[in-house]
Amino acid sequence: MTDRHVPTTPVPGEYSRLSGDLRVLTPDDVRSLRMPWDGRYNEREIREIVATAPNISVFNRRTGEFLIGGPWRHRGEIATILELAATAHAIDLIHAFTEACRLENIELIVASEQAEKRKREFYAGAALDPVEDIIVYELAKVRPAPPQLGGLRFKPFHPDNVDQFKGLLELDHQSFPWLWWNSADEFVEYAGAPGVEIDVGHDETGRIVAYTGTTRFRTWGHLDRIAVAPDLQGRGIGKAALDWAVMKLARSGAKRVGLSTQARNTRSRRLYESYGFRRAPSHDYRIYARRTDGRELNV
Repeated sequence: MTDRHVPTTPVPGEYSRLSGDLRVLTPDDVRSLRMPWDGRYNEREIREIVATAPNISVFNRRTGEFLIGGPWRHRGEIATILELAATAHAIDLIHAFTEACRLENIELIVASEQAEKRKREFYAGAALDPVEDIIVYELAKVRPAPPQLGGLRFKPFHPDNVDQFKGLLELDHQSFPWLWWNSADEFVEYAGAPGVEIDVGHDETGRIVAYTGTTRFRTWGHLDRIAVAPDLQGRGIGKAALDWAVMKLARSGAKRVGLSTQARNTRSRRLYESYGFRRAPSHDYRIYARRTDGRELNV
């Protein structure tokens, strides 16, 4: 799998016609879309997405139905469905999106129920296989108690610190499955988002052994990311990092904290549940994926 992707220049005949009324969407085509009243994006935002991630969003020129796609976690080898505004031709649009991504050398497409939930039979009809169940937890009462860090020391993440950034990327890719890796661009955009703080944990030798990413929205906080070096798991570093993240959110004004994790990540689930986090199953969702070359999915 590669991390680099350079969009190609559209080739007449190759991108302009996929199948029948299906077309790759360009900024000039946006005015012809049938915009839903409850859509995630307005016309200006869709034009910006299509200009930034060209050649992969698709539409039906007859009905105005459309699918907006973009990079998954700012990664060139994976694309995700950002919005699917379609009923009768929704599956056709997913097939067209897959083909457009294949022509762009994108290896995998991802659909998340977090963006939109449809019947499981719909995803099967679109050849999208379930790859991950995401479960949600909430800590209802947050107290700004001093964290128990042991020998761990946390420092704020600075994208312009080359050595720190390199260590953070290495730790991220060691700690998470391939699908969930953050790219460098993802970290830069995430670090600049409102309410976000990323902290990098060092041990006594100065080695980067953990990091946390949190977001605060008024009195509600979210633990977006927590990672521990795989060779040091089971030594209390995860608990210390969790302590640190919850303390920071509490001191910044958060009264409750939410987080999500993979259902199969039993180690993390045990940590969160022992800490006091409780399931919020109404917010659980599933991730689906499909290879663009038609081969068997293995992520």
